[in-house]
Amino acid sequence: MPLHRMHLTTLEVTHSRTPEEIASLVSRLRPALPHLTNLTFSRRSRLVKPQVSYDLSAFALSFLPAAGERIVSPGPRQANPTRIAKSKCLEDNSELDDTYTYHHLRRDVFSVVQETGVDIGSRYVVPSAHITLGRYLSQGDHATDEMRECWVQTIDDINRWLENEVWEVADGEFIGEWIVGQERGLDARSGTLWYGGGRTISLGEGF
Repeated sequence: MPLHRMHLTTLEVTHSRTPEEIASLVSRLRPALPHLTNLTFSRRSRLVKPQVSYDLSAFALSFLPAAGERIVSPGPRQANPTRIAKSKCLEDNSELDDTYTYHHLRRDVFSVVQETGVDIGSRYVVPSAHITLGRYLSQGDHATDEMRECWVQTIDDINRWLENEVWEVADGEFIGEWIVGQERGLDARSGTLWYGGGRTISLGEGF
């Protein structure tokens, strides 16, 4: 998956609809989008422990909701005192206690959309936090038992490295957590989102 198409879906409102139907849904959602996309500014949740997961159609980087793990993300680079006072959000990340999780954020996003009267028809029912890295176009690379074993072993090696060198490491090359909303807020998009396409309708403010 090209880097600019990688994404993590908080809520899929609908799928497999005509452009005209999508345009109608966007029109109904538009008044709620500024509030929706800025939810993460004051409702902060962390995703941690990234691991590569896979199934028969794709492989992805999957995260878990934080539950008291060490906080390793830096605080906001440029805090906005006026906005912080208004939203009562945190000036840094030192007070995050993980009582508000990514599942709560998904719930709140769902509620905001539901309040607009738009019917939600997501493909995924089970909560998930993953970024698709690639999809299989054929099975040629996994044609033999040896090739499949090599593939699984490679993923296991990557996950072992992530756990040992990235998880909860504050001074490493990579940060193994994501405070949702850091750098930018939620991105409300319309179009062929299944493959990372489409266009941004409203983008929330980051911190």
